[in-house]
Amino acid sequence: MQLGLFPLPLFLLPGGITKLRIFEPRYVRLVKESMAEQKGFVLAMKEGDAICTYGTHVQIIDFETLPDGLLGITIKGLSRVKLSHIDQEDDGLWIGNTETLPDWLTSSATPRLLSEALEALFKAHPEHASQYSDELHFNDVNWVCQRWLEVLPLANNQRQWFIAQKDAEDAKQFITVLLTEEIQN
Repeated sequence: MQLGLFPLPLFLLPGGITKLRIFEPRYVRLVKESMAEQKGFVLAMKEGDAICTYGTHVQIIDFETLPDGLLGITIKGLSRVKLSHIDQEDDGLWIGNTETLPDWLTSSATPRLLSEALEALFKAHPEHASQYSDELHFNDVNWVCQRWLEVLPLANNQRQWFIAQKDAEDAKQFITVLLTEEIQN
């Protein structure tokens, strides 16, 4: 399926929710088409002038007029996608073919350290946690690891590597090491 691409330094994975301000005409068009056709768009990362290989198919779940008159949208990650045949249209909007990747396999329980630390992070940042309302899944290892990967300051090549994985095992180990080192220091 061919979808519009929204390149941002923002990293969002399935189940993730965030808000965006829309002001460039090409992205106003992207939002209009996404809403009219109910097909969403891809939140993609850029490396220099190129769009990265992997992104997240998102849907618009809410919209509002912001105090400055701009359009605000709330998006939710649906699935990881692999991009191909990426092109830029005359107005600057990026488009690409998408191949939906399967959800991460669930292979183990959520380590208590990861879920408790994420709960503490959400309590410390209620404005972020409030976006999830009733969608907090601290017992789901995939959900917990995906939220951690969204907030950790990772380089694009690291983000691309994690998004391409078939399960959360490497992410779980990576985050556990980081948290353990933080506790020890």
